[in-house]
Formats: sequence, C-alpha cells, structure tokens
Amino acid sequence: MRWLSFAILAYLIIAIQMGLSGFLDWGGASPNLVLPVAVFIAINARREQALAGAFVLGALQDLFTQQPFGLYAFSYGLMSLFVVGARPAVYRDHPLTHFFVTLLGGLTTGAVVLLNDWVYPMLHHTATGSGLSVSRLLWGALYSALLAPFLLGALARIKRVFAFHGTRAMMSSGRFARSGDRSI
Repeated sequence: MRWLSFAILAYLIIAIQMGLSGFLDWGGASPNLVLPVAVFIAINARREQALAGAFVLGALQDLFTQQPFGLYAFSYGLMSLFVVGARPAVYRDHPLTHFFVTLLGGLTTGAVVLLNDWVYPMLHHTATGSGLSVSRLLWGALYSALLAPFLLGALARIKRVFAFHGTRAMMSSGRFARSGDRSI
C-alpha cells in the first residue's frame, strides 16, 4: 500500500467528516464517513497494512471527537481484525459486502463507544456518561452502512492509486512462498 495516498485519503475523509458533521444528520443519527474508508483499507490491503491503516484512521478520528483518545482507534482495529479474517469468504468489490461489512464495523464501533460511555463514569468517579442512546448508535451504523456502497464504489475506481497487493498477485510473483507469511 502506498502510504502517501493513504495519508491524503485520510486527511480528506477526516476533513469531509468534520465539515459535513451537522449537515448529514438524519433523525438524530449521524453517519460515520471514516468507517467505510477503514473498511476499504481493511478489505484491500495486506493484513499488517490493513490493521495499521484502520488504527491510524481511528486515531485521527479520535483527535477530532470528544471521546477519549484511542476509542475509535481501538474499535477500528478490532473491526479490521474481523474484516481481515473474513476476506477469503467475501467478494471484495460487491456493494452488499460493503454494506454488511460496514454495518458490522458500525455495530462494533457503537458497542465499544457504548461500553466506554457506561464504564468511564465508574472508573473516573464522575456523575454520568455522555448520554448516548443505543438507538442513535444503531441508526448511525445503519446510516453509515447505507452510504458505504457509494463511497466504497468511488474508492474502488481509484484502487490502483493505493497499490494494494492481493493474494493472487503475490502468489504469481513468487513472493508468497518466500515471505514466510501464509496469511495475507
């Protein structure tokens, strides 16, 4: 994966997320536009690069939210672990794959954020959490998943810019047998 292309994409998607944060809300639910990009990286990049890329996207999102630092980085890393494990069983460029994987990532992220909202006041002896509701997180995950096929479809058109190396490319070049890493 080309890290410069990734850095430009990360910068752009964080800027779009911040710029459109109040305008895309629908019925109290707001989409997470960074999540589909993390799914795109997790589906297409090699395992180590996918995990690092998702973690970096989450850390960048942590910098611009009111959540404790590392919350989105942890949840995107966790989501990336699930996606990397499921890659052999899914068709990477299908819109239903994009929808369901983003929905899984949104539910995972929502569960981590909700758990943090429940545990944080107990650990830090504060009065109450931020008041997040389960329904708002579920609608936000669904909203993000509905937008994901469009965003990932656009990213699939410029996939060559990132220079992802899939399993077939590594096996045909002989790098698979030499690398010693059986899981890509």
